[in-house]
Amino acid sequence: MARSRSGSRLVAAAIAFLLPVVFSTSVSAQVWAPRAALLLVLLAFGLPQLIRLLRSDARRAALAGLAFLVVAAVATGLSAQPVLSLLGLYDWGTGLLFVAVLIGAWALGTSLDAGAVPSVEGALIAGVLVNAVVALVQGAFALDTVPFTRYEGRAAGLLGNPIYLGTLMVGGLALVLPRVKNNPVRWGAATTLVAAAAQLSGSRFALGLALVAAVVTLVRGGRPALLAAGAVGVGLLLGVGIGAAGGATTGAGRVEAGGGTVNTAGRVHAWASAGHAIVDHPVLGSGPGRFRAATSRYRDLALVHAEGGDRLFVDAHNVFVEYATTTGILGVTAFAIWLALVCRRAKGPLLGFALLVLAMHLVEPQFVGTTPLAFLALGTAGRVAVAPVRQMATALIAVLVLAALISAGRLLYGDFELHQAILDSRAAPAKAAVGALPPWPEPASVAGRVALYRSITTHAPDARTETLRWARLATRRDDTDPAAWSSLAEAQLYFGDAPAAERTFREALRWDPWSVRALNGLANALLAAGDRQAARAALERSLTADPTQKKARAELRGL
Repeated sequence: MARSRSGSRLVAAAIAFLLPVVFSTSVSAQVWAPRAALLLVLLAFGLPQLIRLLRSDARRAALAGLAFLVVAAVATGLSAQPVLSLLGLYDWGTGLLFVAVLIGAWALGTSLDAGAVPSVEGALIAGVLVNAVVALVQGAFALDTVPFTRYEGRAAGLLGNPIYLGTLMVGGLALVLPRVKNNPVRWGAATTLVAAAAQLSGSRFALGLALVAAVVTLVRGGRPALLAAGAVGVGLLLGVGIGAAGGATTGAGRVEAGGGTVNTAGRVHAWASAGHAIVDHPVLGSGPGRFRAATSRYRDLALVHAEGGDRLFVDAHNVFVEYATTTGILGVTAFAIWLALVCRRAKGPLLGFALLVLAMHLVEPQFVGTTPLAFLALGTAGRVAVAPVRQMATALIAVLVLAALISAGRLLYGDFELHQAILDSRAAPAKAAVGALPPWPEPASVAGRVALYRSITTHAPDARTETLRWARLATRRDDTDPAAWSSLAEAQLYFGDAPAAERTFREALRWDPWSVRALNGLANALLAAGDRQAARAALERSLTADPTQKKARAELRGL
């Protein structure tokens, strides 16, 4: 029993540290793929613990989590594309397996012993501080060296996107703030560092939550908490100073510059499009990880103007809207009940970490590097005594872990080959990626681009066939992806088949009626077919979506 508990403690602590920091420049999805591989291992260790929790004081929460998983599984099976719903989209991975990971992370944390709490807290803090240091370097210097490059002028830490950095930093404040009173120098400095990184993420919501965390700490702690709250203030000011010196965008700078209403409008319009999708499939939704497929057809002009043409919401940017759309009323209800039960059991700084991370999920997307951490923290904060692991259960976990390691290795190998294909435009690694990775459209699309490049540069007769074959495979793998349809149509038009290109561009527009790429391509296909009037209408619609297109406007004037 002791050996089992120590093993679980080691796994939980390793996940808590590695998930925020792991990345690799050797794969195509540098931030996502290593974390997705790590989550497969977490799933193998964590989900079997749910069975043990059914015979513990956490039985009600475990049953609620199991109910959520069952509903999500049924929604996956009934979705239009069950395989993609199981896996989630490439570079996102928020399908059914992700739902299982969240439940497994909570189950693993809940089944830990009391001695594991400091280990998990310490590992989380270490991961937070590593990202904070990287963020400060990113904010101070405009470097072109991975991992210190910025994301659209903002610090992203090791998480690939500033909003994920902001999410991790505000959660980290819940862990470091209570420690300031015990060691003001060490933890005051850590709090300042984390708050500065939150500022440098440029996330206005993270900035607001950091201030809320400081105020709550001050209200609950009174005068002894002044130093902790002050450290947050100093950190936020430090972040402003570093951003000003290094030319980085900060949260305070974005608040001062305005424009928040534009981003808010984009989310509101995306949620409105989700309303149409929920009406289409109210009970079980469209399947986990299928938010884009469920909502892209309902994009209106207001959303296009708020977000830009061809920028689709893959995630709802609200966890409840996400699961209402993808798992229906049954799924989001089961999720809400499970979440309420696990939060009710939890206490301490880890609960604060989880609540702040989940608060960010009210306006930002889920992410493989932050969302599972929230549920691991919730489980650890509400741990219970569980029965010892039996020998048969240990053998089962070992088999699951072995399968997870094999799957993780295949994922990383396939993504490595995909990266090589993108770098070198070579057919061999592209083909290897198509075979090794799950049936996502992206590897086939890359193989199609490689073949098209070969056709352009060598005029090899078989290159045309290869280009169209790979492009069609991408559309078969995800027939709701407007980008895949547009790629196929562009290849068809390049090879002189204007009627086929027109039909394919219209299929792209079925899934994104305001796609600027598809509308401009449709106009070119119609012009090639001699239909100037229809081409003019397509260009006018394209310019309605994006009036800043100089080339399209000049082309329209020439008709």
